[in-house]
Formats: sequence, structure tokens, C-alpha cells
Amino acid sequence: MSNSKTKNEALLNWIDEITAMCRPDSVHWCDGTQEENDALCDLMISNGNCIRLNPELRPNSYLFRSDPKDVARVEKS
Repeated sequence: MSNSKTKNEALLNWIDEITAMCRPDSVHWCDGTQEENDALCDLMISNGNCIRLNPELRPNSYLFRSDPKDVARVEKS
């Protein structure tokens, strides 16, 4: 992992093992920056996962809705 943010060999080995098994398109190291947060929020908006709320009334706020079929159980009234 050439772009890793750690020198923890056990963690790097585990990530390599899981990456080999799952074969993701890429591995992203989260850095917690505002730029990263903005990019992730923009991606979720463009994918239709959320909508940005009015920034004047609710700065830095987003609305996420779950799919009703995506729950373990649904109570009937």
C-alpha cells in the first residue's frame, strides 16, 4: 500500500489480505479533512443518496432517507 497513512505493518498486512480477497476497485484512506468531507457529500448528492438542505437555514446539513424495504422489520399499524 504505497499511499498508506500508517506504518502499522499488521494493519497494512490485514488491508492487503482483505483487498486481495474482496478485490475492490480502489482503497481510500480517510484523512478527516474538510475537503474529503465535501467530496464525499458531493458524491452522495450526485449519486442521489442525499440532498443538501438550505445552507442559510441548515448549514452543512443533508437529508438522507432510507429505503423502507431496507429494514429488518416493519411494524404495521
